[in-house]
Amino acid sequence: MKTFEYKRALLYRKAQGNVHKVDYFNKIHLLTGCIVDQEQLLTLEETDGIIQSLKKKKNDLKKTLQTNDYQQIISFIEEKTGDLIFHLLIDEDWKFCGAYRTNKILLDNYNFDILKSDEIRIISHDLSFQIRIDYDNNEITLEYTAFR
Repeated sequence: MKTFEYKRALLYRKAQGNVHKVDYFNKIHLLTGCIVDQEQLLTLEETDGIIQSLKKKKNDLKKTLQTNDYQQIISFIEEKTGDLIFHLLIDEDWKFCGAYRTNKILLDNYNFDILKSDEIRIISHDLSFQIRIDYDNNEITLEYTAFR
């Protein structure tokens, strides 16, 4: 799907990446507890490929958890990710900067309100599952989807 419109949209997104980069890197840093390694940042094309691949997969299981208990969410994420490599996509920033490849997440230092953040997505490297954390008015919804 390398049409003229896609290439033009990609150029726009890349230019906007410079606007979003500082905030995005700060969010990644607070979520991983590590300084952002730009080599772990996927290109927009690679990120789009991951999203397109997920759209083509069949949902095997979908589980939703609504809670204000950070520890419950952290435990769930740790149970599912362990030491696995995954792709981190935060808010809309990932659309301009790309997904970030990591194996660390520390939600306890992440303040959705201060960071003006409302969504974190964790997609396993092998695309077998996705965890979506949605924040809205002090209420957190965690959605886990396993794929075939």
